[in-house]
Amino acid sequence: MSFLPTLRAAAPSSSAIQTLAKPFLSSQVAPRCYVQIRNLSSTSTQYAAKMSKSRSVQDVERELEEQKQMLARASRTNPGMDVGVQNLPVFESYVDPQKPVWYFAPYTGDRTYKEERKERASLTRQSLNEIIKRGALPPYQNDMRRSAPDAWRQFMLWTRRQNYFKKSMIYFNKMYQDYMKIQAEGTIGQASAISKDNALAAALNVIRGRKDTMSWELIKENRPPYLVSSRMTVVDPRDMKMAAQVVIRFDTQQALTTQKKGQQPIRREQRVIENIIFEIFPVDITCDWKVKGKLIEQHDVKKD
Repeated sequence: MSFLPTLRAAAPSSSAIQTLAKPFLSSQVAPRCYVQIRNLSSTSTQYAAKMSKSRSVQDVERELEEQKQMLARASRTNPGMDVGVQNLPVFESYVDPQKPVWYFAPYTGDRTYKEERKERASLTRQSLNEIIKRGALPPYQNDMRRSAPDAWRQFMLWTRRQNYFKKSMIYFNKMYQDYMKIQAEGTIGQASAISKDNALAAALNVIRGRKDTMSWELIKENRPPYLVSSRMTVVDPRDMKMAAQVVIRFDTQQALTTQKKGQQPIRREQRVIENIIFEIFPVDITCDWKVKGKLIEQHDVKKD
């Protein structure tokens, strides 16, 4: 039912998060215990223990550094080069598992993990604060949230994070639904306008391979869309242009109907839980968000 590709990820380190969150992270972060986001072909549960930087994290840092060096060289030979078409790595490849309220009570649960989770939540608030400040979070481009003092935005994001930008969640929810419908019923041009990178490649594969009549339908939302994380990083060192990514979890009941010529339609329903990545580059009021891809959260996967 879900057309988006799976993105394989590995455990990040503190230095990786500092690199990707600059200039918003001010304190040192220790190595962390994450629930890993892995490919569906995985057959066991794995948690990232205290460890040195993985190869995947090194790849992300190296890619960003190589891109910055490339842009710096290109700016000397071609000052008018457009960097908006480059593919960026996923800034935050992990999703914290949902925990019961009592887990965060004093003297319960893993104290180290709770501190690390608190730091990750702080990174999300800081990047969201900057996104709103730059007018890049619709529909609040000209809202008082943008002109409010940083301290007030930080306070509101801390106390009312999901409700403070409720209209933005409606915006991302509509984009997600439009993307799913376009894959089943839309055109290549429509897919290109709303998606990029892995999400665009997946949509093009579905659209070009369509032989039957297809239609996609949202039956219901099992839970409201939920903001998982938000990250920013400098991409273009020439003028300090920044890119931002947000990850939103959707828990929906979906239906896909296919019909071969001269035959009765076949309707399949399925519950779909997805962590969808949205990206904007550069982060300003003139640019639009696009669907970049998705992360698949795995906890307990057993062999048959």
